[in-house]
Amino acid sequence: MFDLDTCLGFITNNVAKEIAECFNDRLNLVGITRVQWIALYYLGEGETISQCELAEKMGIKASSVARLIDRMEREEYVLRKRSQEDKRRVDLYITDKGKKLREKLLPEGEKMSKLVSKGISDEEIEIFKKVLKKMSINLIEETNK
Repeated sequence: MFDLDTCLGFITNNVAKEIAECFNDRLNLVGITRVQWIALYYLGEGETISQCELAEKMGIKASSVARLIDRMEREEYVLRKRSQEDKRRVDLYITDKGKKLREKLLPEGEKMSKLVSKGISDEEIEIFKKVLKKMSINLIEETNK
């Protein structure tokens, strides 16, 4: 018989929520949200990224990214410019202020990763990642039927 307390989807969802809440609490101490941190992470990986590409990387809707970028633009962490080659495309650039904040906060991601994996061997972590990838593939295949 089905038991919600042992259901993989329920367990992983609860753990993901706990991780997000813990990380948000830590980042709120410096005045930034977890979602802003994720955006800064991706914005700082290269020279530019389109708003659509950022939405895809973050796994959120383009409209949500637009609101996020509005806020980050007001805080001077990012610049938004219409592409010269494709007027439909909106390119995002991290500012110097955004780069400084990103560099300051990158260690928070490392600390969070260490906290989450405390007491778990490297081998267990690799197995867990493989299992999560298989679960993701199963769901993608089901969605694409």
